[in-house]
Amino acid sequence: MGYIIYVADCETTGLDAHKNDIIEVSFYRTSDEQQKTWCMHPFDMENIDDVALKINGHKREDITLKTAEGKARYKIPADVLVEIENWVLEDGCTAEERVLCGQNIPFDREFFQSTWKKAGSAETYPFGRRYMDTMMFDFYVDFARGEFSEGYSLKNLCKKYGVKNDAAHTAAADTLACKEVFFKQLVLMKELLASHKL
Repeated sequence: MGYIIYVADCETTGLDAHKNDIIEVSFYRTSDEQQKTWCMHPFDMENIDDVALKINGHKREDITLKTAEGKARYKIPADVLVEIENWVLEDGCTAEERVLCGQNIPFDREFFQSTWKKAGSAETYPFGRRYMDTMMFDFYVDFARGEFSEGYSLKNLCKKYGVKNDAAHTAAADTLACKEVFFKQLVLMKELLASHKL
């Protein structure tokens, strides 16, 4: 079985995947180097955490469709999921052959699964159970070496691997930055395995 990797990131209205919603999501397909980004309005227009919006830069009046810009930018979630599925299915793979990769990807993965469920489309969720976490990769390597970094945030990993991320906390920019970190981690892993240092 071959695997295809999708690097992903989402911005949300809060930290609880059951109560809060995705408002921006981006996927980078490594097989053909395509990236797609979508914005959608929340299912729940009330449970919106202002702290989350302060971090990701989305405006409450826009995501609740109270402005012309918001109505143009933030699509109906169910429609966005169809667009995502159609794009993902271009790879010709099964869900189990697709691997989600990201920074603290369990967070995003939980939001993805919750979003498809809220839209009544859980059965068409296009990803399986496999995922790779850039944050945990560096932690595992450090743990094996017995030496630890001060932190494993995307910002810290970008600094460590020399990756620029000038628009941090946007799904599109964070996905690209994470993709670069991931490929540098792959190089490191291959070097460690070749030298028998891990």
